Amino acid sequence: MKTDSQERGRVFLSAIGRVNRIHKTIAAGTFPSTAQLAELCGVSIRTIKRDLDALRYDQSAPLRYDTVKRGFYYTEPTWSPGVHRLSDGDLLAFFIAENALRLTGQTPEALQLRKSLNKLASMLPDEVSINLFTLAESLSFQNPAFEKSEPETLQRLAKAATEQTTVRFKYFSPHSGKITERSADVYQLHNFSGDWYAISFDHKSSAMRDFHIGRISNLEVLNQSFEINKSLWNREEYRRREFNMMRGGRLTTVQILFDPYQSQWIRNRTALHEEETREELPDGSLRLTFPVGENGLEAVARFCLQYAGNCVAEKPKKLRQIIKEKLTKGLASHQ
Repeated sequence: MKTDSQERGRVFLSAIGRVNRIHKTIAAGTFPSTAQLAELCGVSIRTIKRDLDALRYDQSAPLRYDTVKRGFYYTEPTWSPGVHRLSDGDLLAFFIAENALRLTGQTPEALQLRKSLNKLASMLPDEVSINLFTLAESLSFQNPAFEKSEPETLQRLAKAATEQTTVRFKYFSPHSGKITERSADVYQLHNFSGDWYAISFDHKSSAMRDFHIGRISNLEVLNQSFEINKSLWNREEYRRREFNMMRGGRLTTVQILFDPYQSQWIRNRTALHEEETREELPDGSLRLTFPVGENGLEAVARFCLQYAGNCVAEKPKKLRQIIKEKLTKGLASHQ
C-alpha cells in the first residue's frame, strides 16, 4: 500500500510532466484552448486550469489568452520554464539510473526502474533527449553502450547545455586516431541505442558536430555563454538528415525492399527513421522509404548488409554502389 508521501511524489512527477507538455504545446504557437489541452493530456479542464496557473504564477510565464484565436500564447515566444526542478544531483542520478537500466536485463527490478526513469525523463529540459524505446519496449536490451560515458561528464554537459555555457575538452577521433582539443557549444545531449552524444556547435570547424561523450576527456566548463545559432540548428531537420548517428550531405531518398520472408520481422519493428513510410506489396514484401543525408548512406549500407539475400536497396544509386563494393570486398576476403 502506498504511503501519503509516495502518492504525493507520484502526483508531483505526473504534474511536472504534464505542465512540461502544456508548455511545449503553447510554445509551438498553436494557440491551444483549455479543452484542447485537457484532451491532449487526458485530464479534466479544471486540472489544466491549475496547471496554467502554475505556469503563470509559479514559473512567471508570459502567458496570455487570445480572444480571437481562442487559445493561449506567450507574449515572449522564446520563453521557457526554468530548469531548477532538476538539480545537478537530479541530473547525475538520471544518468546513473539510465546506465544501470541498460545492465539490469530481464529482472523485476528493471521494470520498476524503467517506470521511475520514464517519470524522471519527463522532467528533463529540451537540451537533453533520450531514445525511450530502449526504456519502455521490453525488459531486455539489444546492446549495452559501445563506449562508456561517465555520469559526471553527462551531468556537467547537461548543465552546460541548459545554461548555454561553452565547454572545452579533448576528443579522440577513431577515424583519425588522434586526440584534439575542442571548444564547443552543446545544444543537446542525445541518447541513441545506449550511447550518449553531445550535439554541438564546434568552434574549430564552425559547424554542427556529434561528439560521442565516451570519447571526451579533460572537460572544462568555461566562463563564456553562447546563444543558439538558429540558422544552423533545427532539431527536426537535423535528425532528418541522419541514420544511426551518421549525417550530413545532400538530402536523398532511400528505398529498401525486404522479401516476404524477412518482412515478417521488419514490419513488427519500430520505424528506422522518423519520416519512414511503409508499403505493403501483394506478395508479402515490404518497402521502406525515408530521407537521409548522403553522408548517412554508409550506415544505411551496413544496415542492409545485415539482411543480405533478403533485402534489396532500390535507391539511391550511390547506396547500391556502396553495398556492391562492400560485398565484392567481402567475397574477395573469403576466397
